[in-house]
Amino acid sequence: MSEPEQAGVPGKEPKVIKRYTNRKLYDTVESRYVTLDEIAAMIKDGVEVQIVDNRTKEDLTSVTLAQIIFEEEKKRNRMPLTVLREIIRHPGESLTGFIQKEVTPRVASIREEAESRLDKLLRREKEDGTEEAAPPSAEQPAEQQDANAPGGPAELLKASQRALEDWQRKIDERVKHAVENLAGNLPALGRDMAVLTQRLEELEKKLDELEKNKQQ
Repeated sequence: MSEPEQAGVPGKEPKVIKRYTNRKLYDTVESRYVTLDEIAAMIKDGVEVQIVDNRTKEDLTSVTLAQIIFEEEKKRNRMPLTVLREIIRHPGESLTGFIQKEVTPRVASIREEAESRLDKLLRREKEDGTEEAAPPSAEQPAEQQDANAPGGPAELLKASQRALEDWQRKIDERVKHAVENLAGNLPALGRDMAVLTQRLEELEKKLDELEKNKQQ
């Protein structure tokens, strides 16, 4: 079993990393200095780490993990400001509890909005398909006679629905992982929520363009 696998097994001693007065971090297992990015990579790989002050032996794990989250956010700048403000306003509350109380309901809200908007679009397309079910006229272009034709609105909606379902599952996984591993996945959760919202907007834009083309 590799070292990361051993470190990730419950009951195993965490990897101890010492922080010196010059703020350098020293991996006592691999006998080398490490960076915050390397510690973040360890955590993402399932390694349990403990950061201690070399002189006082004070446990600095929470402080260091918070710093890692801060550095990740500086690079990506994708975590909503409201989330960051709430974390500061509730310093006595664990981040795990905060995510379960604040982030999870917001993800559910986005999912409900996505399903509602997609349902409206599907109903609208179904109504359009009923109207187009009448016998085709010579004046009507062939590509407008069948909503289920390749590349048509119905096909676009089906493909978009599958894509949205995939993104919803991905967000559910992000929430789960963010609760289990705050250092690596909280910024990613914010990015996925933003992408899902963007995909919905792109879908509506494409459908609007299709409707305009059908009316011409």
